[in-house]
Amino acid sequence: MGGVPPEIVEFFRAFPGQSLLIRGLPGTGKTILAFEILGEICEKRNGLYISTRVEPSRLYMTSPWIRDFIPERNIIDATQDKLKRSLGLGVGGRSGEGLVFDYGTVLEFFRAVYEDAEDMENPVIIFDSWDGVLSHLNIEREAPALTQEICDFCREMEIHTIFVAERDAPAVIDYIVDGVITLRCPWMSDIRAISEASERLRVREIEINKLRGLPISRPKYLFTLHNGRFKYFPPFIEDLTARAEPIPDPDEEHISTGIRDLDDLIGGFRVGSFNLWEIGRGVNKRYDQMLLQMCMNMIGRGGGVIGIPPMGSSIMKVSIKNLLIHQPETDDVNVEISSLLTVVRRIHDKTGKPAFCFISIDTLENVFGEGNTIKFLENIAKISKETQLISSILYLMRSEAKISKLITQAADTYMVLMDIDGALTIYGVRPATGLYGITSDVGGIHLTPIV
Repeated sequence: MGGVPPEIVEFFRAFPGQSLLIRGLPGTGKTILAFEILGEICEKRNGLYISTRVEPSRLYMTSPWIRDFIPERNIIDATQDKLKRSLGLGVGGRSGEGLVFDYGTVLEFFRAVYEDAEDMENPVIIFDSWDGVLSHLNIEREAPALTQEICDFCREMEIHTIFVAERDAPAVIDYIVDGVITLRCPWMSDIRAISEASERLRVREIEINKLRGLPISRPKYLFTLHNGRFKYFPPFIEDLTARAEPIPDPDEEHISTGIRDLDDLIGGFRVGSFNLWEIGRGVNKRYDQMLLQMCMNMIGRGGGVIGIPPMGSSIMKVSIKNLLIHQPETDDVNVEISSLLTVVRRIHDKTGKPAFCFISIDTLENVFGEGNTIKFLENIAKISKETQLISSILYLMRSEAKISKLITQAADTYMVLMDIDGALTIYGVRPATGLYGITSDVGGIHLTPIV
C-alpha cells in the first residue's frame, strides 16, 4: 500500500510544468490526494495552496503533516479583491465575460498570488477548487481561456500545477490540462452484483483518465483515506515466504486466526465453530498467504492443521511439520470420511491438541457431487461436536458453489474475499463489517479499512 500511484509520480517527473486536474464529487478525497502529491514532488516549503474555503489553522488541524511543504504564508485566499484586480475585473462583482486573457494578465495574476507568499524556487501550485476560484472571480464562462493561459504560463515557467474540480464528468478544461484523474466513492452494489451485504459498503476508486505523453499501465486503483491520508492499494501478490510472529489466542473460548487485524475484526475463531471464507471472482488463489499464516500460527502454538485445499493451491506444495494435506482418493464418501478421521486422530495424538481444519467446498463437490458433499460435511460437523479432535473448521467456497446457501446459513463467521481493481479485499457478513484492503509485508498480512 503506497501513498500516490506510481503513474502520477512519474507524470510529474517526466516533464517540467505539468498540469493535473483532480476531479470528483465532494467527499471523495481530492484535497488529500493533492497534498499527498505535493509530498511526493515538492521540495521543502515550496507548495502554494490557493483556496476558496480553508483557513490555515483548520488546514493544519486536519492535515498537520503538510506543514513541511506548505507554510502558512503560502495558503492564499482566492476570494481576495486583489486577485480580481490583477485580472482586470475590478471589484463589485462585474463579470469578466468578453475579456481576453493573455500572458501579461496571467503574469499579473501570479504576482498578486505570490505577493504574500514566501520566496521559493520551483513552486507547486494547487487551485482548490478551481470551480470555486472561477465562481468567486465571477468568470465561469471564461474558464477555458484562463485555464489555457495559466497552463501555458506554468509550462514556460516550469511550475507544476494541480487543479481541483467538484465534478466527476468531463468538461472543456479536461482537454487543456496535461493530466486528468477522477476520484469516486460508489456503493459496492453499484459496481458489481454480489451479496446483499455489499449494499452497505462504500468503495473508493481512483481512475487515471489521461496522462499526456505517458502510458497508463493501470487505469484504476482502490484507495483509502484511513487516518486522514491517501493510500492506494496496488495489485495484491501473495508471498508465501512471509513469516509473522505467533499471536496468542484472544481468550479461552476463541482461537487466533494468526492475523492480528482479523482477530480484532471478528474476535478470532470460537472453539468448535464453523467459519466460511467466500472467494469472489478474480481472487483465484491469492488468499493462500492468509491461509498459510493462519496455519503457521496454529502450528507455532503447538497445534496441528489438516487441510483439504482447492486444486492448484500453493499450500499443497508447502512442507511444514504438523501441516497435513489430505486429498480424497476415491468418490466413496464413507471411505473418505473414515480416512479423514484417521488423519485427524493421528495429528491429535502427535500434538496432544485438537486440530484446526480447512476444507475446500469446491474440491469436495468435484469429487463427490452436491449430495455427497453435504453428507461429508454433516459427518465432519458431527465429529467436531462429539469429540475433542477438531478445534474449529474453516470452509473455503467459491461464490458460485451449488451448496452456498446451506454453507452460508450454517457458518458462525462469514467473510467474503473480493478482487477490486486488482486489490484483494475482505468484508464480513457475519459479523457485519466494513470493507478492508489486504496488504502484506515482511511481518505478514494486514487489513486496512476503506474509509
